[in-house]
Amino acid sequence: MWWSKNATIEDWFDEMVGQANILNRFANVRMEDIRGMRVPFLRIGWNRQFLMMKEFGFVYDSSMVAPFSNPPLWPYTLDYKMPHTCTGINQNCPSRSYPGIWEIVINQLEVGDFTCGMIDSCPSQLGGDDVYRMMNHNFKRHYLSNRAPFGLYFHATWFRNNDYLQAFLRFMGDLQKLPDVYFVTQQQVIQWMRKPTTTQHLNSFEQWGCKQRKWDPREKVCSIPNTCKLRSRVLQQNRFLYTCNECPTQYPWIRNEFGLD
Repeated sequence: MWWSKNATIEDWFDEMVGQANILNRFANVRMEDIRGMRVPFLRIGWNRQFLMMKEFGFVYDSSMVAPFSNPPLWPYTLDYKMPHTCTGINQNCPSRSYPGIWEIVINQLEVGDFTCGMIDSCPSQLGGDDVYRMMNHNFKRHYLSNRAPFGLYFHATWFRNNDYLQAFLRFMGDLQKLPDVYFVTQQQVIQWMRKPTTTQHLNSFEQWGCKQRKWDPREKVCSIPNTCKLRSRVLQQNRFLYTCNECPTQYPWIRNEFGLD
């Protein structure tokens, strides 16, 4: 709840731009490739979050869980009032417009009598076949209605359950057989919405093409990364960081994203 009620613009900047700096410094991700963000615990940060996004140049947020609806919602810009209520306990959605900022809204999944935004927040007693049926059912809610982009959101630990992993791979295999279904990033969704293109012409859709890029030597994947055992002053313990670059002096953290001594 702290992120919704107490975090200042500076706090949001330190958290999100700090993470971007960590990705850039230690994973060699280019800053211009970091376009969007998701807030901690899906706690929307009122106007302060979006003021920071506007100032830094983030293109989209993907944190708002919309009320369950048929048909689902398409992504939208914050040029105007958001088209749904602010869902969640003590959430703090923006009260102003932020022209040019996109919201990749989280459409809730339907699982029997339950709804859930993240797949790993759905009922935990589901078996592999249940998960497969759930993903198929909700995909069809999108595919057979208004074709709103179907987002699937997980934490990595969800895939430790092999039944879930196999259900997910089976579901992915089914979708690959459909000639008009594409696996895209959220940025690519926005690019298509800015320039809608028919399926007959998507093979030549420039924004989805694979452009040749010149890579700096440091941007290339290394065979054996450095394993950095680092002290964290904030956490008061040692943590491990894996990077193809040199190890920092301290474990990178908020307001010390470069791990300086």
